[in-house]
Amino acid sequence: MNEKVDIEIARRKLTVDIEGFTPIEINALAQKVDEKIKEIAAENPTIADSSKLAILTALHFAADISRLKEARDTETRAMEHKVEELCLSLQTALAERK
Repeated sequence: MNEKVDIEIARRKLTVDIEGFTPIEINALAQKVDEKIKEIAAENPTIADSSKLAILTALHFAADISRLKEARDTETRAMEHKVEELCLSLQTALAERK
């Protein structure tokens, strides 16, 4: 069981427990979320509803995660292709030695 951590995001205090994260990591995540909410609030001064700001913030983080996943998948495919090329080169080289 993880330790419960008191955090504050957008002037709201919460007690959270996130599996696999230390209290320091949770506080760092909370700080990132708080900073992102402030950034989005500054970019959208007409939005006063904190729940809308929270949804926009979640959407921004989801977009970041999606871009990172896409980049990782692209890198994985490139590495797999390179491994296939190297295997083919090795097979060709070994066949020529016979």
